[in-house]
Amino acid sequence: MSRLLPLTLLLIVGAAEAAPEPVPLYREIKDWVVACDNLRGCQAISAAAFGFSPLRLVVSRDAGPGAQPRVRLSYSGQAGHFALSTDDRPLPDTLAGALRSEAGGEALVLRGEGDTARGLLAEWRNGNALRLDMAGEEAEVSLAGLSAALLLMDSVQGRLGTRGALFRPGERDDREVPEEPPLPLLRPFPGVAPLAGTERQRIAQTVMEATRSEWQEADMENQEPEAEAHALNEQEALVLIQTSCAAYNCNFALYRVARQAPYPRQPLRIEPLPLGGEGLGGWVDYDEGTGELGYFMKGRGVGDCGDAASWLFDGERFQLQSAQVMQRCAGSPPDDWPELWRTARP
Repeated sequence: MSRLLPLTLLLIVGAAEAAPEPVPLYREIKDWVVACDNLRGCQAISAAAFGFSPLRLVVSRDAGPGAQPRVRLSYSGQAGHFALSTDDRPLPDTLAGALRSEAGGEALVLRGEGDTARGLLAEWRNGNALRLDMAGEEAEVSLAGLSAALLLMDSVQGRLGTRGALFRPGERDDREVPEEPPLPLLRPFPGVAPLAGTERQRIAQTVMEATRSEWQEADMENQEPEAEAHALNEQEALVLIQTSCAAYNCNFALYRVARQAPYPRQPLRIEPLPLGGEGLGGWVDYDEGTGELGYFMKGRGVGDCGDAASWLFDGERFQLQSAQVMQRCAGSPPDDWPELWRTARP
């Protein structure tokens, strides 16, 4: 790499020296996506802007002075004998031998952490491409943007210039790294008896008919909406109306409703999503037994991008419980979508 840092890295360093980056954070840097959650745990995910590769690399690290880096390399083709190289330079035997292989079905997963992860990242961070050769088939991960992604992770976690930094280790003691913030503890769901069948049907049908003008559009006339009602507490119910569906997502209207006629209502209010996300589309569900409200939205049909979140009802309010987002459609399954919000269940 040139002795002159690229502009992206300079901007990250300058911002880090001015003030810590606010979290949650989501950023796309060349062929990588970086996301850090509310506890400053970070992930860097290979996600080439154009094209698809069956090979995916994820770098992750929790916040705090003792947290170790982790790498996970997954290949969605047939598992078998493999060889790894960086820019056609074979991976050193010591590093290749330290990787733990987890083969199952049609996939291969390689994992490394601690010193192994640091050694691998030192090999990869200044390269152009990581290649896997397996049974005569090749797949690769673009490394363009990895250095800046690692630098951003270090900056968010306060590791710049420390011995454990991923991009530019320095002489600062790792004990100077800030501790991980405490995990937010949610208020518990108090529980409620489910609605009886007749009450459930009556509330759902009444609210759907009363609100039809609020969500029905002219081109929706041939789509029959569906409504369901759930008990929130002894006085209120939640009504979910599936107003229309396209190829792989549906639209919903949600209302908080009094359980007594004439069933006065208001649009559902919940704790907002990080980074201004809208949510509550695609597929929405509420569980009366657990008090959990959740949604899952695909960015496209194969489900390699989109967003998802859940809330926990405490008897009065819906508390944000979890949130994931992957805005770039680059082959990452929902299990690889980075987390933006984590909490502790009571």
